[in-house]
Order: sequence, then C-alpha cells, then structure tokens
Amino acid sequence: MPQDQVRTAVLLGILALLSLIPTAVAWRRARAFGDWNATSTLVFLVGILANAPTVAYVLHSGRPQLLDPLGEVVIGFPQWVNRIGTVANAVLFAACAVFAFLRVVSGRVRPNGTPLIACGLVILLAFSDGLHGQQVFTPRQLVLLVVLLAVVVARPGRGALLGGAAVVLLFSLLSGIAALIQPTTVLRPCRTDNPCGVLGVLYAGVFTNENIFSLILVLGLPFIWLALRGPVRAVLACYVAFTAVATGSTLASVSAVVVLAFLFVMAPRLPDERASGPVHSLRPLLALLTLGAAAAVGLAAPFHHPGVETLGDRATIWDMARGELRQSVLIGFGGKTWSAKYRISEIPAAVSPSLHNEWIDLLYAGGLVGLGLFLLLLARLLLGDGAAGIPVAASVLLPVLLTSILERPWAFAFSNSLSFCLIVALLTPVGRASARGSRAADRGRRDSLPDPRTRV
Repeated sequence: MPQDQVRTAVLLGILALLSLIPTAVAWRRARAFGDWNATSTLVFLVGILANAPTVAYVLHSGRPQLLDPLGEVVIGFPQWVNRIGTVANAVLFAACAVFAFLRVVSGRVRPNGTPLIACGLVILLAFSDGLHGQQVFTPRQLVLLVVLLAVVVARPGRGALLGGAAVVLLFSLLSGIAALIQPTTVLRPCRTDNPCGVLGVLYAGVFTNENIFSLILVLGLPFIWLALRGPVRAVLACYVAFTAVATGSTLASVSAVVVLAFLFVMAPRLPDERASGPVHSLRPLLALLTLGAAAAVGLAAPFHHPGVETLGDRATIWDMARGELRQSVLIGFGGKTWSAKYRISEIPAAVSPSLHNEWIDLLYAGGLVGLGLFLLLLARLLLGDGAAGIPVAASVLLPVLLTSILERPWAFAFSNSLSFCLIVALLTPVGRASARGSRAADRGRRDSLPDPRTRV
C-alpha cells in the first residue's frame, strides 16, 4: 500500500478515536434529558442486525473478491455469513413483534399512518413479484414488512433519530479503528474505472464497498444534527461529512457537502427545541425549492442523461429498463425481477442490486402505482407538520433525494443495510400532538433533573 494511503488511513483512525469525546458529551446530555427510549433501541437493532453479516465478513476475512471465468465479480457471501444473516433476520423479526406487542398493550399508542404507505409499497412489490414469476414474500421481505408494522406503533421524534445517529457513529468508529489496525481491510485499490477520491483512497470501512458506507454516512447526517443537543451536533456532523468525502464516492462527497451546508443554513430543530412563534417563511420556501430541484433531477436522470461515456453502466441499464417499462406500466415487474437478470447473465454483478436511481427503480418494480405511493409518502413526510416542520423533514429527505439520482437509498422489496434510515425518516415528528408531548416531557425532565448545561 502506498505511503500516502497509509497516512490517510491513520488520519481516519485518529479522527474516529477523537470523535469519542464529543460522542461521550452528546450521550451524557441525551441521558440527562431521557432521550433514549424503546424506539431508539428498535432503530439501533434494525441498523446493527441488518449490517451484522457484512461487518462480520469484512472484519474476519478482509474483502476478498471472487471472479467468474469472464473476470466479473461474483456476488454473494460464504455460507457462514449467510447463517449469520438468517439468525439476524430471525432476531429482528422477533424483536419487532415483541416491541409492537408491548407498545399496544401499554395503552399509550398513537398509531402513525405514514409507515402504512411504505407497507403498501412492500405489498405491491410482492404482489407484482408473484405475477412475474418471482417468489412472493421472501424472508427479508417479510422482515421489512414486520419492521414497518412495528414502526406504526413506535414513538416518533428524537428517540428514533438518536437510534439512527448511534448506528452511524458506531460504524464510523469501527471503520476508523479498523483503519488503524489493518488499513488494507478498509481501503480498496484504485483503478482506472474506479478512481480514488479527493484523499487518494477508496475508504469502504467495515463494508464491502465504499458506496454502502458512504450512503449510511450521508443519509445519517441529519440524524446526528437533529438528535443530539448542543454544539456537539455540529462537530459530529462535520466529522461524519468529512468521513463521507473520505470514502472516495463522488456522489457521497457532493451530497455530504450540500447536506451539511443545508443544515447550517436551515438550522432545523425538533419541536421540543423549536422557538415559539411564527417560522420565517423563507426557510420552508428555500427547503421546498431545494427538495424540488433534487427530485426533478433524480426523476429526469434516467430519461434524459448524457450517455454511456459519462455515466457508464448506469446509462446502459436505465435505457434497458426504460425499454421494458411499457410491458407493465401500472404495477411494474416486482422487486426481484431486476436482480434476477444477473442469474441469467443479462446484467453484470455490479448493477444487479438495483437500477441505481430511486425513481426508475420504483417505476420498474412497482409501476405508476408504486411511483404514486412513493410521492404520497414523500408528501406526507414533508408536509405532515405544516410549515413549522418543513425544515426538519426537508433535512431528513434532502440526502435521500440527492443520492437517489445515482443510487437507490430506500429499498421496499427487502430489508437491507439502509432500512434503518427509512424507518427513522418515517418516525420524523409529524403532528402538533407529538410536538406538545415532546415539550411537556422535556419540561417535566427539566423540572426533575439538574440542568445538563451546567454540567456539560
């Protein structure tokens, strides 16, 4: 490994260890305010268990690549990793069922209708799978559905965001430690078709490639800003944004910088921190214009793109999928039909997980009905709390829409590494009742606890 890459790995490791200081401060303040709750634990479990097989594989084996006779990378894990995944899915299924049962019997549940829209998308894709010869409701699809049903009775607000922030910070720390101990495990070689980023490395962390790691970091940036209290939120948000740039992913680098700037400009706050009185009209308007621009670019990209010379395989698969759309316009082809093309050698392994654009991926899998449900979901998340809630909702949705241009951040066909980001978004506070409840709870805690600001 070149010496400059070794130095970069050491820098990433040192920064990860230094991040423990503001993380400890943030955790102490969160405990003082009682921010961590059962919903935090649910989100944390979803994030950890969904990624457990990949992290275990990378930490144990590095990242060996198996090639087929044509030189293409073979996707899939060894059998022992698949067994970890099976156990993790079973534990997550049981945990969500127990969580939902305890929440319902507690008698304090206010059902959240927004996750039901996401459930509708999962069911639609499963139904379309069956119509197109694919298996209906695979284990990972059932796990995603059960997770979403548990989210219906989960408590929206800071607790969910805090659970998501904990996942992001934990994986950042693990990746940094691995960079110090065994840099060849977390860094990938640079190639002509996959050049290094601005730091001269491809930093995949404890994941199989830098794209997965970078998406977790970028999508998690708003969680850190919104969930944590005090100046440490800005410090840790800047650290996570820097780590996203360090991964070497161009999309992640641009998205991280844009999202971080958006957070500083919008300065979003949850209802319990939000100042009373009217919200300045320019902030919601700016947020809506920014999201609208990102959504328009993402929706247009597969249909009006510069070509293979600029976008490579993405342009090819977008054209391929676009040519097939007319065969099933209303309900699409299901969530598994695209990846099944890899098994019959129609597409390479690198593009088999998705169509690398959220909009055409949903159109292909769920047709116009699926796209309509997705738009309804976005509208509900963005506008459910009126003008006062737009800066918060927009902060969570902006990285989703930015990365949707060249990736698929939210999957509705199965649970995956990013499912915890979806459920945190679904639990972003909506409704005045939730705001009043959060304020009342915090007032009660402040009355019964010493002011954390005097101790931190």
